[in-house]
Amino acid sequence: MSDAPPTSDAGAGRARRVGLLEALAGTLARCEERLNEVNDKYTFELCPEYRLKMGKTIGRATRVGMTYDAHARRYRVAVKHAVRGGKDEDEDEDEDEDEATARARPMFWKAMKKIVFDPEEKRVEVFTQRLSCGPLSLRGVGEYDVERSEWGLRWQLQTFHKEKKRLRSAEVKLTERVRGCMRWDVSSAAPEVEGKVGSGEKFTFDVDVGSYHVSVPRLELKIDLDHM
Repeated sequence: MSDAPPTSDAGAGRARRVGLLEALAGTLARCEERLNEVNDKYTFELCPEYRLKMGKTIGRATRVGMTYDAHARRYRVAVKHAVRGGKDEDEDEDEDEDEATARARPMFWKAMKKIVFDPEEKRVEVFTQRLSCGPLSLRGVGEYDVERSEWGLRWQLQTFHKEKKRLRSAEVKLTERVRGCMRWDVSSAAPEVEGKVGSGEKFTFDVDVGSYHVSVPRLELKIDLDHM
């Protein structure tokens, strides 16, 4: 008589192999999910605007700058107080000056922040310095539409706690008068792991991979026209 084949042992072995393969497939699926999450949350964006900036200091205290936006195909001219040795500042940003620099401004620039000419829209805007009162600051803006011969006044009231969002910058000196500038920004959140265990529950945990986003929204070429 021959012994019967150990069907029960073979079935148990097959079940273990199937269970192992299913566990491996589940692990690979979770790894793929995490990798896709990392791919979505860790990004680099390079789609910059291209700007040409030219500036010249007139006298000792006035800086005239022209900014040409290649994407919009338009340019603006800004006249402002020459601060920090006459460097070209971003006309959309307010630079904080110390008290000594503020006191050294000529009378006109103690009252005025900047004058902006927009030839495309035929518009002139005059910005006053901010007037501080406790936690508030007030600024006036005068407007004049050359084409329509219309003028207007508006005001800006804000608190000192308003966050100033500024792009980071990195400059490269190309020649004595020409500099290349990259404006960039980064936002990030640190990864986190959270777990849970209890007498009536299985041990569980969840992983937040965090995020890291780098963007380069602007590339600039700056030309200094002083001493030419």
